[in-house]
Amino acid sequence: MEVRSYSPSDLPQIIEIYHDAVHVLAAPFYSPEQLAAWARPQSEATRWQERLAPLKTLVMDAEGVIAGFASYELNGHLDLLFTRPRFARKGVANRLCERVEKSLAEAGVQRIYTEASLAARAFFESRNFRVLHAEMVDCRGVELKRFAMEKQIGGNAQ
Repeated sequence: MEVRSYSPSDLPQIIEIYHDAVHVLAAPFYSPEQLAAWARPQSEATRWQERLAPLKTLVMDAEGVIAGFASYELNGHLDLLFTRPRFARKGVANRLCERVEKSLAEAGVQRIYTEASLAARAFFESRNFRVLHAEMVDCRGVELKRFAMEKQIGGNAQ
């Protein structure tokens, strides 16, 4: 498996990974109503193209199958980090996160931050992110709990 830059031809797999990760990996933490609001069955490619356009996106390529992806901003915001369920707990998210942190540190960013789901909180804590606060967000009329988290990187990393 190799980490590489996102290509527009990866979009169908990105959409699939996002939907499947939410509905499989986050299922123990959220209600069916919450999951349905968070990741709808029919996601429009145009909306995803718009969402990814301003972000830097990396994918973990397993011989043509995208195992996971991470999207971030150069200000240190890790916006998306999702793994295809069959690749969960196999180091995909860790490798993607390491690459994002390295890229941001090389760009002089001192702090990486994200909004982690109930399902992702433990993963980020294992990577030395700390919870700033819990928050409730509205997602298509349904409340979802998540955590604002951050980690110092670069010259001030601990």
